Amino acid sequence: MRKFFAILLAFGLVAVFCASSEAKIKWDMHLNYPAGNFHSKGAQRFADRVKEATNGELEIVLHPGAALGFKGPELLRALAEGQLAIAEVPTGMVEGDAPILALTAQPFISTNSFEQRLLYVLAKPTYSKVLKKFNQFTLYSSVWPFSGIYTQRPIRSVADLKGLKMRVYDGTGLAFGKATGIAARKMPFSEVYPAIKAGLLDSMYTSSVSGVDAKAWEVFKYFTRINIVGPVNLVNVNFDAWNKLPQDIRQKVLEIAKQMEDEMWNLAGDMDRKCVQILKDHGMIVLEVDSKFRAELDEVGRKLRAEWAKKAGAEAQAILDLYYKITGRK
Repeated sequence: MRKFFAILLAFGLVAVFCASSEAKIKWDMHLNYPAGNFHSKGAQRFADRVKEATNGELEIVLHPGAALGFKGPELLRALAEGQLAIAEVPTGMVEGDAPILALTAQPFISTNSFEQRLLYVLAKPTYSKVLKKFNQFTLYSSVWPFSGIYTQRPIRSVADLKGLKMRVYDGTGLAFGKATGIAARKMPFSEVYPAIKAGLLDSMYTSSVSGVDAKAWEVFKYFTRINIVGPVNLVNVNFDAWNKLPQDIRQKVLEIAKQMEDEMWNLAGDMDRKCVQILKDHGMIVLEVDSKFRAELDEVGRKLRAEWAKKAGAEAQAILDLYYKITGRK
């Protein structure tokens, strides 16, 4: 009899162990940027907190530097189709599939992170509706410091931009190039240095943080803070993967995600100040934009935003109009 109960107990323990093993879920997370970038570090903190809060029942494994092989413009569909459970999606890179998501990537639309977050908050209900069509939703958002331009000569007016061969990363950059006489090329960050050496590029537009990541001082002399856009990233999760989680785990993930959003938006300004100083420490000349140059850039921005809104539709224009009314900008 004792042997019989011992066998039952053993089978029971095996069953419990197997059930426990099956309950553990792993998500592979696509990240666009290197592991040392502050967005990737933020994602690691998120993953660590989720693992701790769920006692390891949900593990998010990070794959920085686009190691899973997906490019920015492919991410909405990769998530929609379940090729990815979770990914960091730059809004400005996916407008080919969802034009309105590029609203927070419009040129010279905001002057500080407060305005940029206001714009995102106004756009968020529409973003959620669009993302639902792509079988995903946003856990938390984050923002980049505003993008400037890296060059080998000083840029002090819109006229000085003409003739530059510039790497850009989104449709906004291509439109800006066309409007100002820049020969803009959209390409992954990893291809910038070879393109410079081949004479295909002599400039790039990106943030102070990415400039530090790339050691821009090795190939460029000037960083001009035109502040064209503060790109917004979305950490999105596939609905099918989400619905497989137990309710209590979902609630814990949402609570952590809410904390992460505030943390990441607050961090962007600190990272910008830190990275601008690093650029200076390595000998780069950081140029601010004077009032005349700023007026020229604002005029370019107004025209480009108006053209974009015609393509993006009435809903996009309504959000812009509300934003302009609140901020007093146009």
